[in-house]
Formats: sequence, structure tokens, C-alpha cells
Amino acid sequence: MLPSDLLVARKYRDTVRPVYAKLTTEDVEFADKLINAFKSHRGWRKRELDEAVGEMEGAGRDFRFVRGLAVLLERRCRYQVEAAVTPSEVRDRLFHAAAVKGIPTTEEERTALIDEEADQLGVSAERLERSLYADLDEELVLTEFNPVEAETLLRGYNLGITQTLLFRCSEMEFTASGNWQQIFRWIKLLGLIYTIQRGGEGYRVKVDGPVSLFKLGHRYGTSLAKLLPHIVAAHEWSIHALILRRRGDRQLLKLELDSRRHGAHLKADQAPVREAYDSLVEESFADRFNALHTGWRLTREPEPLPVGRHVMIPDFLFEKAGMRVYMEVAGFWTPEYLRHKLRQLRGVEGVDMIVAADRAHACQQLDRLGKKLDIVYYKGKVPIRPILDHLRAREEELKSRQLERLRGRELEIEGPAVTAAELAQRLGMMEEAVKEDLGHREVPGYHLLGDVLISDSTLEAIGRRIEERMEEGVLTLNEAVRLVEELGGARPSRVLEHIGCRIVWHGIDPEKAEVRRKQSKET
Repeated sequence: MLPSDLLVARKYRDTVRPVYAKLTTEDVEFADKLINAFKSHRGWRKRELDEAVGEMEGAGRDFRFVRGLAVLLERRCRYQVEAAVTPSEVRDRLFHAAAVKGIPTTEEERTALIDEEADQLGVSAERLERSLYADLDEELVLTEFNPVEAETLLRGYNLGITQTLLFRCSEMEFTASGNWQQIFRWIKLLGLIYTIQRGGEGYRVKVDGPVSLFKLGHRYGTSLAKLLPHIVAAHEWSIHALILRRRGDRQLLKLELDSRRHGAHLKADQAPVREAYDSLVEESFADRFNALHTGWRLTREPEPLPVGRHVMIPDFLFEKAGMRVYMEVAGFWTPEYLRHKLRQLRGVEGVDMIVAADRAHACQQLDRLGKKLDIVYYKGKVPIRPILDHLRAREEELKSRQLERLRGRELEIEGPAVTAAELAQRLGMMEEAVKEDLGHREVPGYHLLGDVLISDSTLEAIGRRIEERMEEGVLTLNEAVRLVEELGGARPSRVLEHIGCRIVWHGIDPEKAEVRRKQSKET
């Protein structure tokens, strides 16, 4: 986004049109010249760089265009103070000396004062005087500059003036082909107030602008402007916005852009996805939930949910064994947005949804939704226990249904051993349901050891090999484990116990542990 005083746009009847750089040879050459000016001024004062840029504002070019490009290049610069003595210290010493000895009224008195302080600090008078105001903006020294291609700079300029226009919009509607997941993610991440309507194969999104809100103006406008690069990163897109002509003026102008006419001027590299949370409440909940290792996978901002002809993007999705439970965290809402969110939540059908609502914004309408959705109120942070209770209840319901399906069903087991987790994955069921079912059934030809089914033939083969090896001499635990696994067994300690062996420990080092028959006696 560029400063508003550098915005170049034209009004035509009831529309506004940003004046874009055309990416012509002339524009590209000029941008290249400006980039080279920044390159050549490394090590120079900012004042000298500004003078060089100022000399390029003539030649029939709008000074706002030149300064707009320069603003973008300055954001790629790093300046620092270069002074023999800290400027603030120099000023303190000189002002103190002047207060004690009297304010100098002639050039000779001023020079004498500076010479005296320079002697005391051990620097030359010239270096001391250069240090006096070296921390002023125009005296900073350009130390680093990250160059950019000329065409990329021009497209960045076009993007910037469009963002500046959107800073004054009352509402914006847009469509895009593809890229929706990232667009939806950034809408939520930036904290924008939005509605999404499904149309054909895509979505039409309406975003409230900063001038439609009472308090959120500057910060909200900046967030809305940051959404633009993600929209124009799509293959096809269109934008329709209403722009306030000027502050204090009620006239709204139409801004209409699309990829066919403006894509070449605005195309931007897709911005990387930020991992930072837009809400401390959400971040705190995710951190605390993930630390519990419940077996549920937590996903932020999953695919949109259809709600009639509209969609909504829940804040979280919990997934386990095919179960999907969504959660919406309801923090700050404007009254209008609250009404819209309530309509969305009432329209959710066939979806398991938890709504975590800030107690400060509770209302009777939200309470009534508790018959349909699980409402959890919070103050400061979302409580974990009611969320876990909801998820455990879903686990128990699913486990009960799966146990009913498993009862009387013949299990087809192959191979020397299979764990309950492997069998559950093969059957598409919860591991807990499969383990409980195995504990209440006999599987012909197999023996259940803990959570693993091992074939009788495998157990016999392991028993014979272990017996033979112990007859040859001392059998270490490490070797016994290797033999069990080589013969197709699993959970070696349970297998060894089942075939009548015990482990004798000599300290805590497993390499020194031995495997012996249970009936043998230690000497």
C-alpha cells in the first residue's frame, strides 16, 4: 500500500480508475534507472539519495508516480547512523557547555566551543560536527539495498495504488478461480468481516470495508488491502468495490477490476502462508489441545462448509477415525455480523459443530442454538474440558456403532501377526473398537497377546528357536528380540512371557539383560 497523497486515480462519472504503470519499454527503462540510483547510493546519506530521486521527477512524469516507486524501493533499504560519537551525547555535551559558558553568538565562539568538546572526546571537530545530527532521517546512511526487477517494481506499484484505493472502500465483492483455500485462510487470518455465497463452481465473497465500520478504520483498512495480493494470485478473478471519493465526502465510486483487463498489471507472486494465529484465544486453545496428544488431529481453517447457497469457514476441524467435528470460536462481532453468523449456524445441517462463544457477547439467540449445536462459553480462553467431553462422547458413540458391526462378523486374518491398529486401519474402524472386540472373541489359529494377534504356528516356531538358542548358552534380551521379530512376531516381551521365558536384568542396561526359562533358578 502507498501513502494516500501518492494515489494516482481518475474519476469517470460514477467510477474510479487507478492510473497504472503500463509496463511499456519506456516505463521499464525508467524503473531500471531508479533502481540503479538506489544501487549506486549505497554508503551515501539519505538526503543525497532523495536529491537524486527528486531530479528524476521532471521530464513530464507525474511526481506521484516517481515517489511511489521510490517508496517501494525504500522499503527494500536499510539505513543506519554513522557517527564518531553518539549524536544524543554530542548534543547533550554541547548544550550543557553552552548553558555553563554562555550561548555562542559568533561563528568564532561556536567554533571554539566545538573544538573544546572535540578535544575532550578525542575526535576531530569536523567529525564531531558531523555526529551532531547524524541520527536525523536525512542524515542516515544507506547500508543495504535489496534490488528488484523493473517489471516486478512496476507491478508492485500498481498493486500498491489499488490497495490504497481499497483502504477507502465501504464494501468489496470478488470472485476467483482456484486459490480459494488460501484466500479463505487469509480472510480469516486478517480478521475481515465477510460473507461468502456459492455460485456455480466457485464462490462470491463480500467483504465489509473499513469505512463501513465505526471503530476499526485504519487497522481494518490495512488488513483489507493485504488481501488483494491473494486474490490477484488466482488464474482468473474479478473485483467490484465501492470507494469513498474522499474523507468527509459521502459519494461512493465504483471500482471494477478483472484478470482479463488488469491481470498483467497486477499479477503478484502468491504470498507465503503465515502460521501466526489472528487470535490469541485461538492460538492458546490450539497449543493447549495439541499438547494433550488425544489422538484427534486438529486443523485450522479447513475446507468451507456449505450452508444453503452460502459457505462458512469454521476455525477448527477435529479428525479421528473418519469422525469430523468442527469448532467456531466467536470473539468480537458487530451486531450485523452476529446476525449473519447466527443465520449461518442455524443453516448448518448434518455437521457436528461446537461453538465457543465469548461470554461477553452471549445472547438468547445463541443460547437457543444450544439445542442444535454444542455451545461452550468462555471468558479469556476456551476451556479444554468441555471440548474433550464432546470429542470423547463422539468416540464412544462411534465405538458402540462399530462394535455392533463387528459382532458376528468373521475376521479374515493373514500373516504371522497383526496389531489391533493395523487391523483397525484395514477395516476402517477405531483402534479402540477393534481392541475391545478382539478381547471378547476367539480367532481360530491365532492367540491374542495384548493388542496383537499372533498365529499359533508363529508362536510355536519362536518357542522352538528360543529353546534351541538357550541350550547353546546365554541368550541376551537383544538377541531374543531380534529372533522374535525375524520369525514374524510382534511385541517381543509379551511373546517371551507367553512361551515361558522371563527377563533377568543386570542393572538398567538392556544389552546386559538375559532371557531364561521361568522354571530355571538363579545361582
